[in-house]
Amino acid sequence: MDDSRGAKAQPRYQDVADVLMQEVADGKFPIGSMLPTELDLCERFDVSRYTIREALRRLEEIGLVARRQGSGTVVQATEFGPGYVQQIGSLSELLQYSADTRLYVMETEDVTLDRGLARVLRCRPGEERHRISGVRRVDASGQPICWSDIYLIPEYAGILDMIGKRSGPVYSMVESEYGEKVETVSVEMFPSTVPERLEAALDVAPGTSAMTIVRRYTGQENRLFEASISVHPEGRFTYSIVLKREWRLPVGGR
Repeated sequence: MDDSRGAKAQPRYQDVADVLMQEVADGKFPIGSMLPTELDLCERFDVSRYTIREALRRLEEIGLVARRQGSGTVVQATEFGPGYVQQIGSLSELLQYSADTRLYVMETEDVTLDRGLARVLRCRPGEERHRISGVRRVDASGQPICWSDIYLIPEYAGILDMIGKRSGPVYSMVESEYGEKVETVSVEMFPSTVPERLEAALDVAPGTSAMTIVRRYTGQENRLFEASISVHPEGRFTYSIVLKREWRLPVGGR
């Protein structure tokens, strides 16, 4: 392959990444499908394995693919934009979600949990919650990265006036104002589509794929004081999680 390029030409790995990005966008590799193996891509583009790995790293950085050791590279989005990437390696980093974003409140309401919603939030039907809903953005002019419905126990509803006026997560406002302390956080993620009622607020087309994230914050005395349901349109948000195995000798080992 002719490698005689001008001094200002972009790196070869970026050339490869550009081709793969276009093929993903064109539907050659739909969401959930696997990209060809590194060796297959080396042969196709006549480049080194290092070049292919750098190209795939670029696709991963912008949220188009996820690279899974031992199983290959899976497509998780068909387009990219100014998405929000959160890298997580510990519980403290998980708690930092939205520390540099801001929730712009669009709706508030006192609600009584029905059976369906109580099951999702892991509360008892009939419990009262204060619901705070709106779009979360990295900055005021940027695309919304999600729509969030946040459910607070009534005694903490006084923080409503703070939300939207300063950045950071709601739970931290609860901690600072009421002396609450987060002890555990549970997170569930699953694929979905953007509900029709949220399409305009999130500026997406009908049927847009999404990732729904349910978070539950438990504080002192094992009390669930906050829970949220967030809908992230495709390509707007990525979790990057790195976990380290804790090596231990088996019982009776030496």
